[in-house]
Formats: sequence, C-alpha cells, structure tokens
Amino acid sequence: MSMRLRDVVLRIRALVSPRRVDAELDDELQFHIEREAHKLMMQGLTPREAQRRARATFGSVALHADDCRDARGIAFVDHLRQDLRYAFTMFRRAPLSAITIVVTIALGLGLVAAVFASYNALFLQGEALRNPSELFEMRRLPRPGQMGVWEPLVRADYDALCRDTQVFADAAATVGFSAGSVGTRISGQQASGTLVTGNFFQVLGATPLLGRTLTPADDERAVIVLSARAWMKIFGADPSVVGTVVNVGGDSYEIAGVMPPGFRGGAPRPPDYWAPIGRLGQLQPTLGDKLNRIAIDVIGRLKPGMSVGTATAVLTAWAEANPAMEPMGHYPKTIWLKPIHLSASDVWRGLKTFSPLFAVFGLILVIGCANVANLLLARGVARQREIGVRLSLGASRERVVRQLLTESLVLALAASGLGLGLSRLFLHSGAYAASALAPPDLAERLDVAALGIDWRVVVFLFAGAIVSTAMFGLWPALQATRIELLRTMRGEVTRDTKPGRARQALIAVQVMASSLLIIGALVFLRSAFAAANEQPTLRVSDTAVLKVLNESTRAAVLRTLRDDPAVAGIAASLPEVLAYGANADAALLAPDSTVTAIKPVDYKFVSPEYFDVLDTQLLNGRTFTANEQSAAAGVAVMSESTARRLWGGPDVVGHRIRIDSFTNPNTSAMSFTPTVPAVSSATFVVVGVVRDLRAGTGIFEAYEDSVYIPSRLDTAGASYVMRLRGDPEVTRQQLSERLVKIDPAVDGISTLRSMVGRSTFLLRVAGVVTLLLGALALVLTLSGLFSVLSYLVACRSTEIGVRMALGATPAKIGRLVLADSASPVVVGLVAGVGLTLLIGRVLIAIGVVASEGSVLRVFDPIAYSLSALIIVFACLLAAAVPARRASCVEPVVALRQD
Repeated sequence: MSMRLRDVVLRIRALVSPRRVDAELDDELQFHIEREAHKLMMQGLTPREAQRRARATFGSVALHADDCRDARGIAFVDHLRQDLRYAFTMFRRAPLSAITIVVTIALGLGLVAAVFASYNALFLQGEALRNPSELFEMRRLPRPGQMGVWEPLVRADYDALCRDTQVFADAAATVGFSAGSVGTRISGQQASGTLVTGNFFQVLGATPLLGRTLTPADDERAVIVLSARAWMKIFGADPSVVGTVVNVGGDSYEIAGVMPPGFRGGAPRPPDYWAPIGRLGQLQPTLGDKLNRIAIDVIGRLKPGMSVGTATAVLTAWAEANPAMEPMGHYPKTIWLKPIHLSASDVWRGLKTFSPLFAVFGLILVIGCANVANLLLARGVARQREIGVRLSLGASRERVVRQLLTESLVLALAASGLGLGLSRLFLHSGAYAASALAPPDLAERLDVAALGIDWRVVVFLFAGAIVSTAMFGLWPALQATRIELLRTMRGEVTRDTKPGRARQALIAVQVMASSLLIIGALVFLRSAFAAANEQPTLRVSDTAVLKVLNESTRAAVLRTLRDDPAVAGIAASLPEVLAYGANADAALLAPDSTVTAIKPVDYKFVSPEYFDVLDTQLLNGRTFTANEQSAAAGVAVMSESTARRLWGGPDVVGHRIRIDSFTNPNTSAMSFTPTVPAVSSATFVVVGVVRDLRAGTGIFEAYEDSVYIPSRLDTAGASYVMRLRGDPEVTRQQLSERLVKIDPAVDGISTLRSMVGRSTFLLRVAGVVTLLLGALALVLTLSGLFSVLSYLVACRSTEIGVRMALGATPAKIGRLVLADSASPVVVGLVAGVGLTLLIGRVLIAIGVVASEGSVLRVFDPIAYSLSALIIVFACLLAAAVPARRASCVEPVVALRQD
C-alpha cells in the first residue's frame, strides 16, 4: 500500500514539476554512465576511452529517458501538453482563421445552449426542498390507471385525510395549483397567488430569503409571502419590504417574508404570492358561500419507512370506506401519489416537448460545423508538407490525427466559452422581443425575466464542444493524414484541384439546412399574415372586455361604465365573449310539443345590447328587445352553425326547443370560473339567427357557436363587453385606473383587437425566429460556398492559365467555376424541400396540424417557390465573385508560378 501511495506521489510530482523531475532524471542517467566509466578506468582504460565505451554500453540516453517517462504512466499528459503548446503556436500564426472558427461554432452552440437553458429551468432544476423524494401530491383518479384525468379534492377531504390516516408525517392543502391561480392585484399591479394552509412551507421544508414563512397561526391572518419574482417585479428587490403593509385585492396585507429564487412551491412556475387559505373569501368574493366546494390540492410528506405502494394502497382503501370521498358516479376510486420532485418521466416528457426547438436551433450548429470542416479541409492541403515531414520522422498517423483533433478541441472549447455569453444574450433578447411582439395587454402579463445559467448549461456546452469537435474536426484530420510520403519528401505537395466529394457533401448539407429553415420561416410568416388579415365576424376595432371578480362592487362598476363618456355601449355576457358556453341537451319540439329529436348544444346568457355592441350580423328574425332580460321571457337567439346543426339551415325563426341543463357527473368541486346558471327544462322560441362570432384564426382561434338566452346587465358572474370611444388602448388604460379605485381586485380590461393579436402571436414569433435562423444559416452557407470556391480558384490557377492559353474564353472559365457549385446546391435544395414536405406530412399524421382548414399552411407552394428562388439567387451571388476572379487570371502569370 505504501508503494502504491509513493507511486501516486511521484506521478503527481512529475505533473506539477516536470522540469525539475526531468533534470533529476538526466542527472541519474549521467550518474550511471559516470559510474560505468569509473569501473573501466580502474581496469586501465584512459578516461576518454572509458567514457566512449560506457556510453556505447549504456545506449541512447534520450531513449532511456523516454522509457523512464513512459514508466511513470503519465505520457499522455506530456503528449497533451505538447499538443496544446503546438496548437497555440499554430493559432498565433493564423489568428484570423482561428477567430473565424471560434465565432462560427459559438453561434451554433449559443443558440442550442439557450434552448437547453429553457429546458433546464423547466424540467431539470429542482427546488431547494428538504428531502424532496418524500413529497407527493395526492390525486383521486376516477378510474384505476386513468392518469390523464383526476377528480379534485375539497377541504372536507383534506380534513378527513389529516384526521383518519397515518400515511403522511404532515400534509398541506393549496388552492390555485390545479384549479388556476387566484387573480388579484398587489399595489395596483396585476398579480396571481396561491392560497395555502399555514403548514405549507414547513411540509416542503423551505427556508425564506427574507423574513419568515406562514405558520398554522396565520390561517386567518392578512399576511402574504412573496415570491422572488414578485419581490423584484413589484417592489424592485427592496430588502426592507418585510413587515410593510400593501393593498392586496382591496384589503391590507402584511408582507411576512420573501422566498428565494427558484422556489416554486411544487408548481410548474411560481405565483406572485402565497396567502393563508382562510383568506379565500376576501380575495375571491364571488365565491360567496361556496368556499367548502373549491377544488384544492393536497401535498404530503410520507412518514419514514412508508413506501409509495403501501401508502397508495392505504389511501385507496380509506377513500373507498370514507363517505366524504364518494364522488358522483358508481365506480371504484383510486388514489395516485404524484411525486413533487421531477421524475424521469417528467424529464423525458420535457425533452420530447423541446426536441423540435433543439432540432431547429441545432441546424445552425450543423451548418457552422460544415463550414468549419470545409475550412479545415483546405488548411489540410496547405499543411501537407508539415504533416508529411512529421510522418516521415516516425510519428504515427494516430499521433498526428490526435494533434489535429487537439487543435480542433481547443477551438471548440473557446467557442463554448463564447457561446455561454451568447446564450445569455439570446435569452434576454428573445424574452424582450416576445414581449414586444405581444399585444399590449398580453405583454403586461408576460414574465420576461431571463432564464438563469447554471452548472448544467456549462456541462452541456462542454459536451457540445466535444461533439462539435468530432463533427468538424475528425473528417479533415483523417483526410489531411492521407498523403504520399515519397512525393511529400521530394517537396511535391498534392493539391486537390477539384471540389471533391467531401466538400460537395458539406455544401449540400448546408444548403439543405438553410432551405429547411427558410421554407419554415416563410410558411409561418405567410400563415401569420393570412390569419391577421382574416376578417372577424364581430366588431374588434374598438371593443373591450371586463371581468368583475367582486360581486359587491358590481353595481358601482356598472354605474361607472354607464356614466363614463368614453364608453359608447355596454353589454353583459356569461360566460365571457368568445368563450365556450355551458353544455346542455336540447329537445327539438314539434308544433304539438312532441319531441322530434334531442341534440347537444352550448348556451350562454347575454343582455339585449350584446349583439349591437359587437355589431353582429343578423341573418334571420330579430334579437332581444329591452323587455326581454331573463330566461323567463322564453325567447332565444341562435348562431348560424347551431341552427344548421339542429334543423339544417338558418330559417328556424318560430321553432321551439327545450333545454335540459347538463351537469358533469365527474365534477364534485369548483374552480374559479364563473358558474353558468342551470336551465332546467325551459322552453324557448327561436326569434333570430345571427352569424357565428369569430375573432382571429390561428393558435388561439376564438369563436361562439351557441344558443343565446337573455339576461340582465347586472347578472352575477357576468363579464362586460364595451364599445369604446377614442384610442382603444388609451381608453382601456384610463378605464382600468378608474375601476381599480372602486375595486382593487377587478381584472384587467382586454381589447378584442388584442384577442385577435393573440391568435397570431405564436405564428408571428415562430416566423420571426425561423426567419432570423434562416438568414443566419444562409449567411453561413454562402460564406462557406464563397470560401471553398475562392480556394479552388487559387489552387486551379495553373490549370485555368493553361485552359486560357489554349483558347478558353473568360466566360467559359466563369461557367466552369459556377458549374463546380451547381451540383451540391441543387442536391441540397432538393433534399431540403423533400425533408420539409416529409416533416409536414408527419405533422399532419400525428395531428399537430390539420390537413384542411388549418391556418398553418405547411404545403404553401408560394413559400416553397420563394425559398428556392432566394437560395438559388444567393448562391449565384456567392459564386459570382470567385467565377469573375477565375475569368481574370492572366495565363502568362499563372504559368510562371510553377
């Protein structure tokens, strides 16, 4: 053991002080020679003869020294040190080439790292919780194994769980985790919160950044805990914020503490604040006496030694035996314990979600590597003499390839360092660009905080540098060492005067990737342009929507809107405009009141002013009169699609239907969505048919296809639709400021123009991103094509001179150079178009894009044609300069060069 430790110490000493160890080795070898010479002199030889014979007997000192160094087992470190020293020497000789390679690879690595940073923040970064593997969210499945759907729990379920089971060491309840965050305002700014029991932070084992967390004694107190995001966004990261009193939803709340960055409370993204669950009635007054029916989430920490399987079985048996857990329906209940910490399935699901982004951004890295590989292939030809000399002196091909790969790895590592900074720049600029592209009221709600860079991103970039080295460095290294030593030793350097399959393949790959990105960009942009020009069937230019969350202030809000000169008209809608109505079964009645058919419909309540405010086109009959303001009026208006689905056409005025209210048997708890009043066996006469209301097409297409039932303006839970005077955006902001003074919990006012903008927002973002990537890819491709053709013209100057001396015209020489680029460009373009068509068919096959009627036109012939023209024209421009340079070669000067 002591010998092994001594060997390790000697090896470390040789690594730390190589010169001193080598000097000691030389002294030791010289000592052995001197000792042998001394023995020979004792035998009668002269000192000179003794030295000569001793050296002859000992052999090569350098060879023995190398054997001793190899015996240390650290020869690879010496070789690596030599390779690095030689690599930096080569970079100093050609700094422009090294900088070009570093910047090219850094662009690709920075883009891919930005995508990875987003993926890392959502799916890899864990929270600073105590033993997160013990934390589970409890969910009740309607059927065993049905993981995609679960029944929410209510407060009574949580109380029974804590009282009757011994599975969890402690359990907490939250509101706003699955059902949606509690919307309100903090100091006048829009904010969202999660309501929790006082032991929530203790169950998670979380420590605050400032102040304290909630305790069980705070269940009824007006205190909140801020997230780090809200602390910075609303309070500017003021360290003295703890203990201050702020206005939350119209009431005064004390800030108890601030949680650290990265703490999400087990949710996908952190809310702005956490408040005691007992304050739900104050923060959401619309719930009234329904607090005990609000959906909650239960998070528990398993007792030590309790396995997940045992806990699941115990909780399932308890749920079957507990009457309070009985859902509406008669089927077995199953309890599922979902881990709070990120599991392997979550990581894999996130990887599948981000895989398209990795693929798209990775194309830039592929193009950059192909560009650099082309450059290194050209440099390999120029370094044939150097490589030939090294091989002829005894260096193995493996040793030379390792040296060339070391040079490539150093460049890739430098590129990864630059890519780290570029990734931060891309994240910042991308977040703020998305905010700039979003409609104004949507931009107010976007979180543009840049995603952080941690050690995982650094490791990812290091791995990316190694992969990039293999992509752009291995092939040129292998090609550079395939030389004829005999010709090289005579001073003859073989010049590859034709493009070669390697360079043609690399150019084709670049053109293929560029065409794929440019076609995608034009498809997205043309689709967004078409969606933006789609004419809505309702008035959107000056119309806005307002949600009232506090019923006690509805009368004051309505009075303010009526008295405000900026409001030209106001109507009520439940649910809100362009939202799905409630489900019901409609019985079609004959004149004798017999039922002819029963078909499902959606219904919603609107005030008589609704159709005038939205400027809805009336197709048949009439709308509601001022006296028809309740379901008791017995009249209804239908959308065109509903009339056609029920009776086959819009000529249905005078027809009668009976609507039987529909209650979902699987719903035993409420969310924060306003409840649409039930209609129980009410009969209505159809008095009019209006065109389907549709605003925008795209990712967020919104439309109405409903049966309209009359209601009053002051209907509880209704949203308001307003016609505004003046600039809608300015009027919206002014109205918001006035209404917040009446009800601080009032939701923000959204314009219908903004809703139309949201429908094309993602398409525009995707189009801009792919357009920028396509432009970058095209620039890299053109620079690669230009450099390759320029190099070929320089290498073929003698051949061109001979051709021109034999009678070739400059135009023919130019066409010869253009022909060298035509083949890989055509092959890459055809491959890119074919790959894009294949991807489009795959998207249709898996249901991401509809084959007909989709706003995303994946087979847009104009986009494909324009992309092909752009690429061909750009490649012709890139090849024109080398072609003209070739046509201007002087035959006499070219022939004198050799």
